[in-house]
Amino acid sequence: MKKTLLTAMVLLLVGTVALAGAPKLSAGLFDSAKQALVSLASGDYDALSDRLPFSGSAPDAHQWQSLAESYADLSSVQTDYAVGFWTGNIWVIAVPVQPPSDGSVEALAFSSVDGKTFNACRYATWKQIESASSESSRVIWNQEYMGGSATVVADLVNQD
Repeated sequence: MKKTLLTAMVLLLVGTVALAGAPKLSAGLFDSAKQALVSLASGDYDALSDRLPFSGSAPDAHQWQSLAESYADLSSVQTDYAVGFWTGNIWVIAVPVQPPSDGSVEALAFSSVDGKTFNACRYATWKQIESASSESSRVIWNQEYMGGSATVVADLVNQD
């Protein structure tokens, strides 16, 4: 009995330490990532270099412009949805360019080691983001995407 109790306590402690290894994800990174998408779409590349919380040096205006050219269409971007997920050693924060209705939707993805600042950014498709986040035990939506539309159904059973 004592061995079983001791084993259970050790497993609980190991599990707690493993979860504690992930730094807390700052809600401000979601806002920064969304604003970055808006600035990328508007061509305000200097603002991206100056305003984003990068732990090291942020990409310069020329690098932001090259990244923007990776996207098929940035004429209209959404800022409602963003997702963050823990990969085991970094947080990934992704903002889809359009509502993430299918895997072909493009996204702007950032990585963060400390959960407070960005380390890098890249182009991604929503299929890549879904695939990577499906393997994560920690997924946080700042506002969960609910695809489709509401359907009104008449209650025909109780008609008199």
